[in-house]
Amino acid sequence: MSQDNTAGMPHGDHAPPDLSRYTLATPVEVVHHLASIAKSGHMVTVFSNKGKTFILTRFLEVDAKRGVLLLDWGADPVTNEQLLASERNVFVCSPEGVKTQFVTTAARKVMLDSGPAFEVDLPEQVIKLQRREFFRIQTPVGNPVSCHIADYPHQPLDLVLFDISLGGCSLWLPAPQTPGFELGQQYQNCTFELKPMGSLRVGIEIRHHLSTRLRNGNDAVRVGCAFLNMTPSSETLVQRYVGHLERERRALVG
Repeated sequence: MSQDNTAGMPHGDHAPPDLSRYTLATPVEVVHHLASIAKSGHMVTVFSNKGKTFILTRFLEVDAKRGVLLLDWGADPVTNEQLLASERNVFVCSPEGVKTQFVTTAARKVMLDSGPAFEVDLPEQVIKLQRREFFRIQTPVGNPVSCHIADYPHQPLDLVLFDISLGGCSLWLPAPQTPGFELGQQYQNCTFELKPMGSLRVGIEIRHHLSTRLRNGNDAVRVGCAFLNMTPSSETLVQRYVGHLERERRALVG
């Protein structure tokens, strides 16, 4: 895979959100959840090299007795070596809409009957966001909504909106290596054109990343954001817009 600067952990003055109530911290809980992901065959993104590179993989096996997790070997030799050289790795996936994130120490190369694989020690804890705080709905593909980030470094940036809720949204990055979207990064001057309801002007904070493979085979990354500085009128605008999209969706499937 290519270089990716979007995967850093919270830094600077940006404090990470309080996720303690979503944390699995016992070995039994951790093993059970990771084993269910392995069984589903869901794609997992591993950010390595201090968030500068990433690899898409799958869990092969969760070995509770040895305390290790086996991962599928990647197709790109350079990225494989970067993962092996990384001392700290961040795993992110979203099986069935349940966002999962955890950190491990260095990966090791092991040989299985099927060929090479990665092996990492099981994490001590796993963050599992079991439910969404707000109803979230995808925005129209045929009439995409853009987020205009006026205070993006050097020049303003427009990103396509994937979905939205009262609490936040997710945005497609123009390229997996787009800089400036580390976890905890904030932008204060953002405008969303929520047609036909009006313009939403808020701040955003980057809360998570999700890598996916598009139908054309290309890799893409979207970032989940929390809204900042929401006013009562802003909340009303978003609620009206979400309701509008839901009515349109029901009309199409009804």
